[in-house]
Amino acid sequence: MIAKGSLTTIPVDSIIGFDAEWTKNYKMKNGNIPFCFSLVVMNREELNISKLSNGNIRFDYIQYYSENREDFKQLVAIADSWLSKVLEVLDSCVLCGHQISSDFAVLYNIGKAYAVEPLIGLKQVWCEWKRRKELFPVRIVDTRYDIVQDFLGKSRRLVDMCNDFYLDVTQPELRKSSMTKLQNIYYQTNDDRIRERISVMNLRHSLCAMILFWMNEKNSNDEQRKHIDINKSIYTVLKGDFHWVNTEEFYNLLRR
Repeated sequence: MIAKGSLTTIPVDSIIGFDAEWTKNYKMKNGNIPFCFSLVVMNREELNISKLSNGNIRFDYIQYYSENREDFKQLVAIADSWLSKVLEVLDSCVLCGHQISSDFAVLYNIGKAYAVEPLIGLKQVWCEWKRRKELFPVRIVDTRYDIVQDFLGKSRRLVDMCNDFYLDVTQPELRKSSMTKLQNIYYQTNDDRIRERISVMNLRHSLCAMILFWMNEKNSNDEQRKHIDINKSIYTVLKGDFHWVNTEEFYNLLRR
């Protein structure tokens, strides 16, 4: 298991982004196998349009990535532990994710199928998500389903919704391939270039869910939107942790 990031605790009054990745196989029960997840955390006071535009926001994060297929049980146990920590601070924080219910379902179902214990955090946070609209203040937000603005297009994909908010989230990591295919190649080759690309994409997804939630609160109409390149902030924070964001290919994204 490869761990990146220095997050150890989740401060009160934070916005939390969560995203999990898995290889997909819908032809068999519990065929979707998680291999990576991340938590991105930022104090609400850190966020403003000027910092976002200049790529000067700072966020803390933790990410776990499976080196081998068999690591998924350990990954589920770690995710369960972290989500238990999240639940402890949800009275003052907001947990965000794009189609986060699918993340919870994949992690919980595969954990239950393979007798991973205790799964208390995953079970409770999934229950919290199901009743999220009954709770006040807001504790969990699924940006796919819970963001409603007149200027949003029909597509509820993360990239398209970000574009509707003028949030540029260009992501070249998959290169017309699929997540499942690339991860399977990584298992066979241990090519760190593949792992780093998927890792950065995963962290971008967690960050974007947070930013979408925040922008949805701040932007009530089209005139209040402003073009923001999220990859500038990705570069600022991750340049010391991932070689991929220091490559010419990634740096070209920042020159657009």
